[in-house]
Amino acid sequence: MLEISARDVGGIAVLDLKGALVAGLGLEALALRFKQLVAEGRVNVIANLKNVSVIDSRGIGDLVASFSSLKKSGGSLKLACPGKFVREVLEITRIATIIQTYDTEEAALKAFAA
Repeated sequence: MLEISARDVGGIAVLDLKGALVAGLGLEALALRFKQLVAEGRVNVIANLKNVSVIDSRGIGDLVASFSSLKKSGGSLKLACPGKFVREVLEITRIATIIQTYDTEEAALKAFAA
C-alpha cells in the first residue's frame, strides 16, 4: 500500500511517499493527489521517494503523467531521495533523464530556486 503525506516547504509542495509505487497498491491516490495540486495551482512539486521500496512500470507511468500535467500547468516535478532499487529502475527506464532526480530533498528544493 502507498501512503502519501503532503507538506509545503517555501511554496513547494513536497509529497512524502511510503510503500510501493506499483499497480493495485494505491497509485490511484497518487494520481488524484497530483490532480488536486494542479487544481490548487500548486504546480512545483517534489516527490520524496526515501521510503518507497519498489516501483513498477505503472508507477513509472504515473510519475511521467504527473510530470507532464505539472509541466503543462507551468510547473515541474522533481524526485528526491530514491533508494538503490528505485534509482536503478529510474536509470534503466531513462526516466531520470526526463524528470530531474536528486539525492536529497534539499538539493531538489535548491533546484527550484535556480
